[in-house]
Amino acid sequence: MYNAWAEKIQSQEMGNRLIGYGSYLPERVVKNAEFERVMDTTDEWIVSRTGIKERHFARADETVVDMATIAAQRALDNAGLTIDDIDLIIVSNVTAELDFPSVAVQVAGRLGATNNLPAFDVRGACTGFIYALHCARGFFTAAMHQRIMLIGAEKMTRFVDMTDRSTAVLFGDGAGAMIFEHSTSSYSGIIDTVIMSDGKSFECLHGTENHKIQMNGPETYKRAVMCMPDAARYIMEHAGITADNVDWIVPHQANLRIINSCAQILQFPLEKILVTVDKHANTSGASGVLALAYALDNGIIRRGQLILYPAFGSGLTWGAALIRL
Repeated sequence: MYNAWAEKIQSQEMGNRLIGYGSYLPERVVKNAEFERVMDTTDEWIVSRTGIKERHFARADETVVDMATIAAQRALDNAGLTIDDIDLIIVSNVTAELDFPSVAVQVAGRLGATNNLPAFDVRGACTGFIYALHCARGFFTAAMHQRIMLIGAEKMTRFVDMTDRSTAVLFGDGAGAMIFEHSTSSYSGIIDTVIMSDGKSFECLHGTENHKIQMNGPETYKRAVMCMPDAARYIMEHAGITADNVDWIVPHQANLRIINSCAQILQFPLEKILVTVDKHANTSGASGVLALAYALDNGIIRRGQLILYPAFGSGLTWGAALIRL
């Protein structure tokens, strides 16, 4: 069956299109006031420095796979498909409870897949969903898959040190999923991607051996406001477009000051910048897909609009994606 499908489309243009999406946020909403009771901080301090007002925390017994599976099922429902209609799952994740097997394989099992679909994880941290989009675009270009499910799922609270006010207030949990399928249009779905890394600078932002987040805040800020605009410029130049052609910029939701600084550097009007960091905080590899799902659910972004999605994360990793929803 696979060979027959590949032969059928090998002479067609290798594009793709978004056919379904879904998301999941844990029930517990943690407002800044909760941190005031356990550390030396205030709501005003957190909002002024990060833009974050609340975030979602998963239950102690709620796993990354639990959240990813719910988001995936909602994406399938949105697309009117079953798991056996999918022939590849890619999950962006760095916080899984188990070292192996991958979250992607476990999600396929939870959803009852019977078609032996391949499934794997990518570990790009906050840039992870762009790494997943990059992989998917390559598979579509090579005519290797017909429908690909991409998931971003993180339980960042597993790594949060509640005694460190510089990082504890920044992160939240959640999951989002998108399904893309082959299309003969080259200007829909995942249009273009660029991904980069700098392993020499990993100590700027990384996880420790005792599973805690360690970050040099000023250096991370400096690198983020340099690398995200660079990736955005590169992908616009490669696509032959300008900021005027982009309907929405959906940056990685890490910190409102970073988002505003990148917008200023790129001369993007703030009304074209989607911001969800105030509601979700930084959900690492789930950030971009959660923001997109939120915007689609609330009619902020409409199908057919052109989205520029830049991100920066631990590694160091950074990149950008151009997507028509």
